[in-house]
Amino acid sequence: MKVFRPLALFLLMIISTLSIAQNKFDGLWTGTITAGSIEMQIDFEFKESESKVLLSVPIQNVEDVESSSLVIKGDTITIMYTAFRARYDAVYDNESEEFIGEWNQGRVMALNLKKTEEKTEFKRPQTPEKPFPYNIQEVSIEDETTGITLAGTLTTPKGKGPFPLAILVSGSGRQNRNSNILGHKPFLVIADYLTRDGIAVIRYDDRGVEKSSGNHSEATSADFAADANSVFQYAKTLDKIDKSKIGIIGHSEGGMIAPIVAAKNRDLGYVVSLAGPGVPISSLMTHQNVMVLKKSGMSSDGLEITKQNLPLIYSIVNQDKGPKQLFDTLINAVHGFYDKLSESDQKLLAPTKASYYLALSQSFFSPWFRYFLAYDPSESWQKTKCPVLALNGAEDIQVEAKMNTNAIMENLAISGNNRAQIRIVDGLNHLFQPCVKCDLTEYATIETTIDESVLVMIRDFISKL
Repeated sequence: MKVFRPLALFLLMIISTLSIAQNKFDGLWTGTITAGSIEMQIDFEFKESESKVLLSVPIQNVEDVESSSLVIKGDTITIMYTAFRARYDAVYDNESEEFIGEWNQGRVMALNLKKTEEKTEFKRPQTPEKPFPYNIQEVSIEDETTGITLAGTLTTPKGKGPFPLAILVSGSGRQNRNSNILGHKPFLVIADYLTRDGIAVIRYDDRGVEKSSGNHSEATSADFAADANSVFQYAKTLDKIDKSKIGIIGHSEGGMIAPIVAAKNRDLGYVVSLAGPGVPISSLMTHQNVMVLKKSGMSSDGLEITKQNLPLIYSIVNQDKGPKQLFDTLINAVHGFYDKLSESDQKLLAPTKASYYLALSQSFFSPWFRYFLAYDPSESWQKTKCPVLALNGAEDIQVEAKMNTNAIMENLAISGNNRAQIRIVDGLNHLFQPCVKCDLTEYATIETTIDESVLVMIRDFISKL
């Protein structure tokens, strides 16, 4: 028997060596891609023996999505994610000990991966954790007219009440009740802060998002305003709530929806507009693009060309015609704008004018964008009679503070509303974070979800009604 022991040991060593060679990429790898103006850290966890790679994108709350396929040929790999219509192709470089590759998701972006020991984590110190010193109740709000059911969370302070109540209304895009963005949960932070200080809060999933029914992609701002109105009517049926102090806190587009609801309901207790628009949205969008592109490094000539051409493009979209009728005029306007820019300025928009038009057209013809772009918030602000707190960050490059707060103030004055507080808060961006660069890429890297001074202003405004 002793004669076979060295052979057995030798075979064991071969098997062990083969196992290591076959699974040499096992473990955690990480890299960064730039999507538009946002830098995103992506983690890949290789499990070669199971022929899969788990994908995590912390900034988007995406965790451990399993690959649909993994192909390894020597030092070349291809990973497919059919759910995202994405693939990753790379070659392992022995000298640098990293994967050199490209992430393809309709647009090809460089993505190199380095081995790491831990997953990427973004610190969000303001995100509240259990136990909570207040009551939490899951609510279901049905609109009999539309048949849509909104799912949400009601938080109420301990005690008999009656308590003032805030309805949180989110900004553009598919938002859940916490208004998740880049790892932040601003509505959860606001709800927790206010409820701890004696103010009840309802926050809810947008229609068609998570537990709410309906179709988000077919909805417009008018539909979202109808949803907010349904929540307001529901709030008036609640026990322990001061019916005269039920109001809306809306962020960005939500700050546009709040006065729409106020204009239709004289019994709405108050409005808090967080980075809400006051000027016509077509003007807002032109100004927003110029500010974002300026932060991205566009030349002064390019910015001037943008100012001149975007209003023309938006005026075409605003025509009461279908996509087919607008196609030739619109594509000529978009291509004409692109061609006027320098090569370096063009690259800030898209690799080619065809890809730039394609990116724009996906939103141009959506029901939401066409309604939004044509909207002028002045009428609803002029009909808002309740107390108003309008807050904007001085460093906001999406909803410029001075231009929009001036418009809100002027329109409230037309209505004779003398119960408004308009404040521009120094050093804060569109999400009300303290910023340094104050561009879009910084939203993810700033640990603060919402500056506490803003939370204090909201609380004090509601408490003193």
